[in-house]
Amino acid sequence: MIPKYIRLKEIINDKISKGEYPIGSKLPTEMQLAYEYNVSRSTVRQTLELLKEDGIISKRWGSGNTIISKNNTSKKNVVKIILPDKKYPFYENLVEDIETLLLKEGFQPDFCETKGSVNSEREYLSSMLNDAYGGLIILPTHSSVSSTNADLMQILLKRQVPIVFINSAPKDIYNPTVIAADNYARGYYMARSYINEGHKNIGGIFLQDDVASTLAYSGFIDAIRDANLSINDAYFLFVNSIDFPGMLTRAEHTINEFLRVAYQDASVIYVDDFTLYPEGAYPVYRSNLHLSKSFGKELAKAFIALKKNGNSKSITIPYK
Repeated sequence: MIPKYIRLKEIINDKISKGEYPIGSKLPTEMQLAYEYNVSRSTVRQTLELLKEDGIISKRWGSGNTIISKNNTSKKNVVKIILPDKKYPFYENLVEDIETLLLKEGFQPDFCETKGSVNSEREYLSSMLNDAYGGLIILPTHSSVSSTNADLMQILLKRQVPIVFINSAPKDIYNPTVIAADNYARGYYMARSYINEGHKNIGGIFLQDDVASTLAYSGFIDAIRDANLSINDAYFLFVNSIDFPGMLTRAEHTINEFLRVAYQDASVIYVDDFTLYPEGAYPVYRSNLHLSKSFGKELAKAFIALKKNGNSKSITIPYK
């Protein structure tokens, strides 16, 4: 004979599948469920515990039982990891380290690439609303401007989905867990190294839609200012992390024309982007710094702590 709490679980699952109990809504209280289905509150509690374990509902003291998935085929061990491009040099090692540590802890990484598209990011986030994923690690698209997808991240957080942000989180997110490189220091150290070599007229190319690069720019400028050198607007160019149709910030002729004009006086142009390659007529300089810790491992460790403890500290990883 099927136990009452199992039978009740099947009934509730069926109603969730049919939309009678919509995703995002709250189940009736224990007392209401006991009365409606003519069972004891003890039976109801057993059923609710099973639904929670299956990832169908989220239980939080004082706020009821929220429905977060339509069925019991939840992806509770799958961690969606959203990056701009996992083949980008910086992310290749990050992907490997995240994957190694998450697999060791029993999680299945699901890597997704936005290619800089907020629409793609929204599709990936939307896909998480219909299944109980184990969590999310994300580098927000166009992180230096207000996120158009913060609303979906808020919904996931309300459902108690653990989220770890890479480098920054949308400003609307309260008390996020952020693992970041010391991007300001990267810019400062690179400018300082050129100044120490005797260069006085230095500039750079930075990403205007990436908070990590805008922070590096701030550090770069401060190093020039601290050395009592002049800052020349003509030595700096701001580009997008990706150009969509009609945009030309990353076009080869745009970059080369900037370099041609800048190098009439400048002796160093630093490029804060490993995917931007001018044709080679003019020299460019890139960061040769290395982080003191594995970025991927720190992300995975933060996620695991968030999953197990419900909280995890944000950290900034310094450069060596």
